[in-house]
Amino acid sequence: MLTGIRNTFAKGIMRIVLVLLMTVLVGSFAVWGIGDIFRGGTSTTLANVGGTQISVQTFQTMYNREVQNLGRMLQRGVTPEQARAFRIDERVLSQLVTDATLDERGRQLGLGIDDDTIRNRIVTSPSFRGATGQFDRNAFVELLRQNGFTEQSYIDYERRLAMRQQIAGAISDKVPTPQVLVDALTRFQAETRKAQYLVIGARAAGDIAAPDAGTLQAFYETRRAQFRAPEFRKLILLTLSPADQAAFAQVLPEQVEAELARLREAAEKRTIQQITFPTPEEATAAAERLKGGLTFEALATERNISAADLTIGTLGRSEMTDPAVRDAAFALAEGEVSAPIRGAFGTVLVKVTKAEPFNVEAAREQARQKIAGDMGRTAVNEFYDKIERERSTGLPLADIATKVGLTTTVVDAVDAQGRDATGAQLNLVGAAEFLAPAFRAEVGMENDPAQIRQSGTFIWYEVAGVTAARDRPLEEVKDAVEASWREQEVKTRIGKVATDLTEAVRGGKPLAEAGQALGIEVKTTGAFTRTTTEGDWGAAAIQVLFATPKDRAANAAAADGIDHIVFVTTEIAVPENAALDARTRGQLTQSVEDDVLGQFISQLQKDFGSNVNRVLLRRAIGAPEGT
Repeated sequence: MLTGIRNTFAKGIMRIVLVLLMTVLVGSFAVWGIGDIFRGGTSTTLANVGGTQISVQTFQTMYNREVQNLGRMLQRGVTPEQARAFRIDERVLSQLVTDATLDERGRQLGLGIDDDTIRNRIVTSPSFRGATGQFDRNAFVELLRQNGFTEQSYIDYERRLAMRQQIAGAISDKVPTPQVLVDALTRFQAETRKAQYLVIGARAAGDIAAPDAGTLQAFYETRRAQFRAPEFRKLILLTLSPADQAAFAQVLPEQVEAELARLREAAEKRTIQQITFPTPEEATAAAERLKGGLTFEALATERNISAADLTIGTLGRSEMTDPAVRDAAFALAEGEVSAPIRGAFGTVLVKVTKAEPFNVEAAREQARQKIAGDMGRTAVNEFYDKIERERSTGLPLADIATKVGLTTTVVDAVDAQGRDATGAQLNLVGAAEFLAPAFRAEVGMENDPAQIRQSGTFIWYEVAGVTAARDRPLEEVKDAVEASWREQEVKTRIGKVATDLTEAVRGGKPLAEAGQALGIEVKTTGAFTRTTTEGDWGAAAIQVLFATPKDRAANAAAADGIDHIVFVTTEIAVPENAALDARTRGQLTQSVEDDVLGQFISQLQKDFGSNVNRVLLRRAIGAPEGT
């Protein structure tokens, strides 16, 4: 076909026709909004600040990372609707726009960070330190891989971050905190209150008869969503865990002994004192004097060696560079002095002041677990490659598992929060990683595996069936509806008693007298602060207490959310010499600096001009059109 078109295009009249035809096609692309393919793909730009653009891919990468972090924190999957409810999209977009604003300002000012500064930031970062406490390149590479960075992309990221911090620091660092604000916060934080109170409990609600059919139906209708059955999915899971594979590892005795020797070398330590002599003869003479009763410390003093110089440290075998001294020191018992040793830098006498014991049996089990763990990780890598090869053939997950010698787990029904059809929470390994994407997947669709990075576990999942969410009829949930109605009725009655009692006290009736009529004892609080939670007093009740003037009555829900507290504020005090603690003062200073920086960034955005493509944003987070 291409040859035919090329031959036709070579003829004059047909060339004109084809040119006109291509012009019409290109024009139609522009009319229908497809012109972006000729303009560098601007439809992938989610937002821009001045000349700095934020791509959809950048937003989605950061958004997905935040959703996964929330899932791990909640120990369950997070649906797109829940992610929007947590306003993750707005927080991520706000952060990216702030970063772009500072990037644009840095570009306009011509700011840059030199390579030595970036290198120093990376090598001194605690995130990249190894077992020695120093920069570990392997840890650096692995952490970058886990977070989706190449080495160059991370260096670019670190350079932009350093520039933003440079601008932000110039604007907000060392901004003074107004003293009037410090004083107001001091009074707010230090103020204490006391109250007399009584607790209105379920007894005040009286006997509650069963609701009639009409009442129950009306209650159900206003809360239908509360009793709705969620969407359930049937999942097939294939979990590949280093810990599981380590359980099958066959660890040989000789492997354990080799690892044990390595552990001994790393763990066994000696605190060593050392005196160096210019000749072997002097060392031999000194050794004889030590046998005669001279102490090692006294010998060091004679030779003008200070206590600090006498002890060379607490060292492991690998930390001692002189083999002769090392072997002699680690052959000594605690408190023993060596015979003269011909070392690399002279003849020395060595004393071991402390020998940290090496627990062979505990280390033996540690060695076995280490080897089994390494074998488990190797097995995971091998199985991973086999599974991925088989997935390329289109086989179902269960067949792949059988073929490679693994087994799948079938979850007959699970909702987006990881609960089964009875409402019980299922113990699903990696639920935070795979549940949310599983509820976005189609039945039978092939999905990339979820990964638990901390443990190196992979979870392949396949949706085998979907049970749509539905309204449960009243008959199906009658017991739950009635229990909910009864709880609400108790709360309502208790609340009414508390309100009536509060009004009576405000009208002049003593609190003790009001409580006596109900058979309730009046109690007195201690000195509560705004952060106190104690007994019946939860955060909500404390908030009401601190909003109630002295000698005035009020009521609030108790800590259990059912009972009510009726109280009278009896004392309001601010301790003398009250002062902000260092943590709060630091937070206040940081808040002032953040406010100043926020105003600066807001003004920059107005100056530069910024906009967001809301259509692309909705698509990126899976929001319905029109939201």
